[in-house]
Amino acid sequence: MANAPQPARRRRALTLVGAAIAAPIATLAFTGSAQAAELTPVAEYLDAAVADTSAQIGAALDELGLAAAE
Repeated sequence: MANAPQPARRRRALTLVGAAIAAPIATLAFTGSAQAAELTPVAEYLDAAVADTSAQIGAALDELGLAAAE
């Protein structure tokens, strides 16, 4: 890809981006939307993970003597 002509690289990059966007949309279109009961455990896990990460970042900033941006 490094030696490919510029238009070919651009076309290949656009194809990859298009595929990355189209795959989840196609999945949702063919499988339907998820029910709230299916999403709740995922949302709870993400909420806990974000809270833990935020606390760790705050602790690291405190150790460095820096103030967290609010």
